[in-house]
This record gives sequence, structure tokens and C-alpha cells, in this order.
Amino acid sequence: MIDPDILILAIVDMSEGVKALVGDKGAKAVLRDAGRESGPKLLESIMGHFPEVLDKEEALRRTCIMLKDLGFAEVISKEDGKILIEEDIFTDAIVGENVGDSPVIYFFAGLIEGFVSFMSDQKVTLIPDTVDRGRIIYKYS
Repeated sequence: MIDPDILILAIVDMSEGVKALVGDKGAKAVLRDAGRESGPKLLESIMGHFPEVLDKEEALRRTCIMLKDLGFAEVISKEDGKILIEEDIFTDAIVGENVGDSPVIYFFAGLIEGFVSFMSDQKVTLIPDTVDRGRIIYKYS
């Protein structure tokens, strides 16, 4: 079995490789879309068909709980139009000081968006507001 920390490092390094290949904006778009596609598939593999359709706010609330329970971060909460993430698995794996420039932040946003789309018939878009090592704040609409 592969060590989960090695897998996270590989995902972060892969995101930097995509950035080198298609540029910064292209990498952010590709990785957000990858998260949007993988989120529903991950949820479906865990729970099968979702039994109800939720509104966007409830889907976001449940997404925060599930991602925390799955180990993506120590804290994931929804408050005042923002998603607050602390002690996440991605920012600690980013090499260098400018953590906010890593396209893996957009993969995480897309993953959240994908979870919400699986549970809701409404769309949500997350925009990174503050990104530091161990702390991400996304605004959502």
C-alpha cells in the first residue's frame, strides 16, 4: 500500500508539472475541472447514489463535514459566504514560499464544487481569498 503522504506530494508535484506544461491560468482551470470531475466520483464510490437533492448551502455544510472526516483538513467550515480550511493536506506539501501560486489550491476548490454538485442541483464556485501554509479561505457564490 502506498503511503498517503507520498500520494499527496505526487498530486502537488503533478499540479506544478501541469503548470509548467500549460501555464498558470491553464493549470488552474485544468486542476479545478479535475477536482469537479473527481469529487462526485469519490462520493459515489463511498456512498453510492445520494438519496436526496439538497440546496447549495446544505450541500456545502455537508461537504465540509465529509472532507474533514475523510482527512483533507483538521478544520473545514462554512461561514459568511466563505469556506475556511485549516491544517489541510495540500498546502504543507507545496514547495516554496508562495503557497498561493500553486494550482493544487484550485484542485481542492474543484473537489469541493464537485461534492456540492453531487448533492445539489445548484452550482457553486469557489475563489481563493487567502492562502497560507496550513490555511485556505475560499469565497463562494
